[in-house]
Amino acid sequence: MNDTELDIPLLTDVIDTKAAAENARPPHASLPIEQIEEALSQRLIAELSLQLPVLIEAALREHLPQALGARLQAELLNTLTNALPIAAQAATSELSSRVAYELGALLETRLQEEVRTAVAAEIAALRTTHS
Repeated sequence: MNDTELDIPLLTDVIDTKAAAENARPPHASLPIEQIEEALSQRLIAELSLQLPVLIEAALREHLPQALGARLQAELLNTLTNALPIAAQAATSELSSRVAYELGALLETRLQEEVRTAVAAEIAALRTTHS
């Protein structure tokens, strides 16, 4: 070692052992542990009570649209599930009524044509036999 290194005092030479012992003790060492715990609890509660509204607002902003979207989708599906059979039955009933009406009208027209043809044929047959 050179001489300049020998001139530097060691750390143990500089620190007084009594001062080190006093500094090593926590500042609240004279207080009982229950008081320290109570003080820490009160401090944490105060800090959390200030942060809680902000945390709730952030969570609502993040999750509420998704929750509402899922809830709305579930309600729509539920409503459609209940409404579709009723709507299908109403449409089928309306379609059946329309088909029955149109079929009745076509049958009536066809019957009238058949009756006219039959009457015309009968009249023609009677004229040929009486002529």
